[in-house]
Amino acid sequence: MRGAILVGFLFAPGLFAQTVVDPASLATDLQEFDPQPGDRPLRCDVTPIEPMLDFSFRFQTGYSIRVPMEQYFGPDHAWAILTRVTPENGSPTYLAARVRLPDVPVTTVKLETFGGFLVGAGRYRIQWELFDDEGRICRKQWKIEAKLKHGEHNVQLEIPAKAVTDFAGAGLPAPPPRPAGEAPFRLTVLLHAGPLFPRRFHIRPVDRILLISTLSALVRQMQASTVRLAVFNLDRQKIVYSSENFEMKSMGDVAQALNQLEIDTIDVQTLQKPQGHIGLIESMIAKEAASPRPADAVVFLGPEPRYIDKLPASAFEALPEGMRFFYLQYRPFTVPRSPMLPDSISNAISTLKGRTIHIYSPGQFADALREVERLVGKH
Repeated sequence: MRGAILVGFLFAPGLFAQTVVDPASLATDLQEFDPQPGDRPLRCDVTPIEPMLDFSFRFQTGYSIRVPMEQYFGPDHAWAILTRVTPENGSPTYLAARVRLPDVPVTTVKLETFGGFLVGAGRYRIQWELFDDEGRICRKQWKIEAKLKHGEHNVQLEIPAKAVTDFAGAGLPAPPPRPAGEAPFRLTVLLHAGPLFPRRFHIRPVDRILLISTLSALVRQMQASTVRLAVFNLDRQKIVYSSENFEMKSMGDVAQALNQLEIDTIDVQTLQKPQGHIGLIESMIAKEAASPRPADAVVFLGPEPRYIDKLPASAFEALPEGMRFFYLQYRPFTVPRSPMLPDSISNAISTLKGRTIHIYSPGQFADALREVERLVGKH
């Protein structure tokens, strides 16, 4: 019976990645995190990610998972993940995630994925389980404590103590509504889905959580009337997710796209296009130029890329008047004011007479968002 419930939950429609779910919607069997008679084990390694203050003054935490793919073969495999997060002396919050696996050949590779969520200050107990389409289960339990570190005690947290939510902010107070009569503000976000350290090809779970949390903070803060989003990877030379009218409820789709992004190996077709990364940046700028409803602000967001090439002059022709370009480049593990070489994105922003802002801390990210709003005339 439990196996049938698990499989039904696994393929339930509308289950976004790492989303808060109402416990009333979960069958009783799915709220049981202790081993059950007849459980079939799934081999997996789970590594908790310690809470850290994100760029929107909330504690981000989560886990990474490594699963040997020799346990699978062929297409149409999937995982469902349930997480119960219980604050000390508080009520539990349930989060659900679904991961679609690629077509699995005969292999000894371990597939890595991640899950993340937000918490307020406090101590928490995490109970976690992953089950697959064959009814096998992997479990893990751990405890965390979210607290401000030395030098952060003047930070005003944007999430209540002992609160638990997903990256879309389910259950958190909504930002104040846009003033009545305010002119429409159109925003394009081009999220660079790359590793925080440019010399690496692997996007670590903590990198992916930071990508998600900064995107969430940017969208919530800017309160644009419309948001166009493209998530791109320069190593793969492609856009991995796009939406012409992005909303916070689709944050799970972005997480799913990041989970499926594998850049440890680059295909032959990509290697045959050594300037393909330049072509990708050029095509995204050209799309903004040709849009019938051009954005008021185009914001590149993400870590420094490994490339330093410049775009051709043709990439900057026929841009709509008044369109402003920004590059919010976060460098959380580097020393402020350390020597920096221009990269391909910052080169493009400079030619576009835009603004590149380097981000080293949550406070600087908040300042950068206010600066973008000031420069586009929102304040």
